[in-house]
Order: sequence, then structure tokens, then C-alpha cells
Amino acid sequence: MRSHGSWLGLALAGTLLLGCTPSVEIDAPDIEITQPNLQFPAAPAHAAASTSVQGQFRFTTNKLGAANNPDAGSLKKIERLSITRVILKAHTGIQDFGFLDHLIVVAANNYYATQSSPDWPVIQILDYQASPGVQTGAELQLPLDTPVNMLPLWGHTSLYVTVTASGDPPTFPWSVDVVFSLSLKLRE
Repeated sequence: MRSHGSWLGLALAGTLLLGCTPSVEIDAPDIEITQPNLQFPAAPAHAAASTSVQGQFRFTTNKLGAANNPDAGSLKKIERLSITRVILKAHTGIQDFGFLDHLIVVAANNYYATQSSPDWPVIQILDYQASPGVQTGAELQLPLDTPVNMLPLWGHTSLYVTVTASGDPPTFPWSVDVVFSLSLKLRE
């Protein structure tokens, strides 16, 4: 009696001999991408009640199938690419996120883009308001109620992510690790 592995091997060999191409579907609901050590500048000393500082990083999408043409590479094979959660981890200069009142995370294909246009969409990933009196630790986990579709930005080779932190940030430079949890569906 043959094992299931033998039957699978015979079926695969038969498929290849007949010239059929097997189809592949990948459905990965929880992939993490980390941007380590995102730098924030020092907030001005004696600033107003609420001050904002920004950190920005560039993510190259070439390695994941994007190109200057939305139909290029494996981009057309991606059916879903969504961010489901954002995690901030204190890296240097801070121990927790107690100073944070408001956090906005946006992504665009243009370094200077702040508002969407037909050629340069800007996608808001997160708009977080801290709850007064809630203790924060060295890690801030922010699940998104509705996953954010990132496919409109995937047709270009660069993705710029801007993180704006408001509240009473430190008066010295500090940094965080930014982790995005992605949900991906790819069909070959």
C-alpha cells in the first residue's frame, strides 16, 4: 500500500507531464514588518501645552513586487495587502509613551505629499487618541478596527511613512521601533 506522499508525488508528476501549471495561493493574515530606530527630534523647551514632532522613514517596495508600473512584477497577483495593527516600541531616550496624547501615521509615495491627489494618494493608517489616565509601557499596541488597504501605494518603488507624535514629547532626541502587522493574499 502506498503512502499519501507517493500519491501526491505521482499526481504532481502527472500534472507537470501534461503541461499544467499548478496554481498557488498564499493567505498570510499576520506578517510583521519592522522599521527599527525611527528618530524623532527634541521638542522645543518651554513649548506650548501640546507639541508635535515627526519621524519619517522610506520603505522600498521593489523587493515585494512593486515597480513604477502597477501591472509590473507580482503586483497584479496581490489580491490583499492591508495593515491590521501598528506597534510602537520604545527604543532610545524614552521608557514609555506616557507623554503621548495623539499619534497619526500616514503613508504616501511622495516625500512631500500631505494630501491625496489622483497621482499621489496619501493613506492615513492610524489616528490614535490616548485615553487620559491610562498607563502606558515600553510598547504601545494599536490594533486597527478596519484594516487599511495599502494596494493604492504599491505601484511605486518608494513608500514614505510619516509618524506625528503630539503631546508633551521629550526635549531631547528619542526613537522608537515601528512594527506593522500586514495581512497579505497572493494568487499565482
